[in-house]
Amino acid sequence: MKGLLSCCGLVSMLLLSISAQAEQTSALPADCTQIRTQSPQSPSGLYDLQPVGVNNRLKVFCEMRSAEGWIVIQKRTGGLLPFNRRWAEYRFGFGSLAYDHWLGLEKVYLLTKDETKKWTLRVDLWDTEGNTAYAEYRNFRLGDEQTSYKLQVGKYRGTAGDAIRGISPDMDENGFGFSTLDRDNDGCSPCLFYDILVEECIMLQGGGWWYSKCGSASLNGDWYSSGDHTSWSSGLRWTTWKTPKTSSFKATRMMIRPE
Repeated sequence: MKGLLSCCGLVSMLLLSISAQAEQTSALPADCTQIRTQSPQSPSGLYDLQPVGVNNRLKVFCEMRSAEGWIVIQKRTGGLLPFNRRWAEYRFGFGSLAYDHWLGLEKVYLLTKDETKKWTLRVDLWDTEGNTAYAEYRNFRLGDEQTSYKLQVGKYRGTAGDAIRGISPDMDENGFGFSTLDRDNDGCSPCLFYDILVEECIMLQGGGWWYSKCGSASLNGDWYSSGDHTSWSSGLRWTTWKTPKTSSFKATRMMIRPE
C-alpha cells in the first residue's frame, strides 16, 4: 500500500511539473514590445519569445527603447562575420545574436505570420563619416518558404529614402522572394545594371537579399572599410541615401516591432 501511495505521489509530482512547465511556456511574451510594456525597466538583451501559433520558443535580441521593444533581425558593424552565404544559413540564421548576425528568414516569417498583428520594419544606417539615417516601413511581413520568403512592406517614412521601392519603378523589391548564392529568385534574366549586363543580382551584389532587378537596397553584401569602394556594387547599399560609389556603410541594423 505504501508503495502504491509513493508511486501515486511521484506521478502527481510529475504531472504538476509538466503543468508548471506548460504554464511557463505559454507565459512567454510574443514580442519585445510586450516585454517592455510589462516590465519598463527591461534592458536590451537576449530574450525568449513565443509568437501566437508557434510551438517553439524563439531566442532574439531585443533593442529596448522608451515606449517599445524592437526585435533585431540583422546587425552589421564590421567585416568579421561574412554574409556571403547559402540558402540554408539565411533560412535558419547565423552569427551571434548579441553582436553581428542574421536572425533567420524562417524565424522572421514565424514572428510575422499572425495576420491579426501588423509589424513595422526599421532600417538604421551609419556611414563611415559618422552620419546616420533610417527608414521605416509599416505592414511588414514575410511569406513562408514556399514563396521564397516574399517581402511585403507598406507605407514608408524616414530620412534614408525608400530604397526598397527603389530609385526607379523597375527596381522595386517589394513583393520579391529572397535570393542567395544557391537560390535565384530575382527579376534579372538578364538585367542591365548601371551599364553592366547581369545574369543574377546575387553574383554582382553578393550576400542574400530580396533582389528585383538588383534594386537600390542591399545590406548583406561585402563589408568595406572607410575609403575602400573598389567593388562598390557588392557593398552595404541604400542608394536613396548615398550614391552607389560611396554607399558601402560602416554599420546597419534591421529591426521589427508590432504596430
